[in-house]
Amino acid sequence: MLVLDLWLARRSLMAERPELRIWAWGSLLALLGFVSMPLRLWMPMGPAILLSNALLGAGIVFYGHAVHQFVHQQKAPLTGWLVYGAGVLLLAWMALRTTPYAFYAAMVSFWFTWLLVPTLQVLLRKGWQLEPSLRTMAITLMVCWTALVVRGVHALQEPDRYRHLLHPDWVQSLTLLTAFLAVIGSSFGFLLANIERTQGQMQRLASCDDLTGCYNRATARTMLGHLLDRCRREGTPMALLLLDLDHFKRVNDEHGHQIGDEVLRRFSAAVRLRLRASDVFGRMGGEEFCVGLPLTDRAGAIELAEALRQTTEALVLPGKGGQPLAVTVSVGVVAVCHTALEQHGTTLELLYGSADDLLYQAKRLGRNRVVIG
Repeated sequence: MLVLDLWLARRSLMAERPELRIWAWGSLLALLGFVSMPLRLWMPMGPAILLSNALLGAGIVFYGHAVHQFVHQQKAPLTGWLVYGAGVLLLAWMALRTTPYAFYAAMVSFWFTWLLVPTLQVLLRKGWQLEPSLRTMAITLMVCWTALVVRGVHALQEPDRYRHLLHPDWVQSLTLLTAFLAVIGSSFGFLLANIERTQGQMQRLASCDDLTGCYNRATARTMLGHLLDRCRREGTPMALLLLDLDHFKRVNDEHGHQIGDEVLRRFSAAVRLRLRASDVFGRMGGEEFCVGLPLTDRAGAIELAEALRQTTEALVLPGKGGQPLAVTVSVGVVAVCHTALEQHGTTLELLYGSADDLLYQAKRLGRNRVVIG
């Protein structure tokens, strides 16, 4: 059922996610490994142990690659497959010899712990700070890793209690139960992490401009409204900047929309470097942007606006045919103190309209300038 759920999710919910596809393959291999365990009733012990544990080990490696892909957004190194190959060769060598089952149990347990190490490293080092479901995965796999270590040590210390896989022993039973639960628990945790990431991406797409990464028009206006209300409550000043790239239509016409998009990305990145975490930066449409500045008086707003104008003027962008492309920006600045917010009933519409008038005044005066209200 777990494999079926994962494959259905892979095909419908997140077909574009390679990490989910890799995890589904790992779960299928783990399923085949568990199903092949009863073959020991009809096959020689060595080949049967090699078959089932080779499948389980391959599933663990696939799990590690899926986690690495999810966390780092790139393919995992081949180190896990080297450890896997060494373990398979060891089991094959043991299958050619008369090896007691207790030694098999110990070696397989320690081999699986090594295969789990890369996955645990990724989850504990970086994955812990990402989606919360990854923490559940890390804890589940740590419990499984501990159970495997206990089983390996116990098999070496008490070999008489390891005659075959189903020989009644609390360590054997606990390890098998933990292995089943680890596969199921970590798989559902991984699926939930994928869902959490997808929801986060959908929320960002709904609130952010996909080209520049700043807020879109609707979200920016909402955030500016919250900012205005906060400044009114706290009795602090705020400022609003409207920025518009000069002659941007000419850039698109002469250099193409692809270069025009790159100009918008570079400009947005340059502006973002100058802003604080509390500032509101949004794209209002086309080449027009807004910046909301809490706790900022008129002098501070002028200083930032001029810095943004100079930063934009200094940008050197690749134009058509590799020729350098220079861009400039016009800025309209309006700043209000807490007295104006309280006494004059300043609204976002009034504030935005004033900044818009100042922006067009900057355009009429020759562009590449800052006009302050």
